[in-house]
Amino acid sequence: MNEHQRYEDEFYQTDENNPGANAGKAITFVLIGIGVGVAAALLFTPTSGRDLRQAIGNGCRRAVDGISEQTRNLRRRGSNLLGFNRRREIS
Repeated sequence: MNEHQRYEDEFYQTDENNPGANAGKAITFVLIGIGVGVAAALLFTPTSGRDLRQAIGNGCRRAVDGISEQTRNLRRRGSNLLGFNRRREIS
């Protein structure tokens, strides 16, 4: 067995007595990533807090308006399809 195989085997071994160990590590890395992302966002944000909140609010309103419009379109198209099927069944 060479050095590479020995260290690789040690690296990939799991702790059978503690199956939650990998989940704990994953959660730790996710929290570290979130922290780094928040820090980077705060450092590189070119606008003030008030302007940023307004921009986020405007984006949310546009998203909600777009979803509402698409929902109305889908309802209209669905009711048209139902009306078309009813006409075909009657004929």
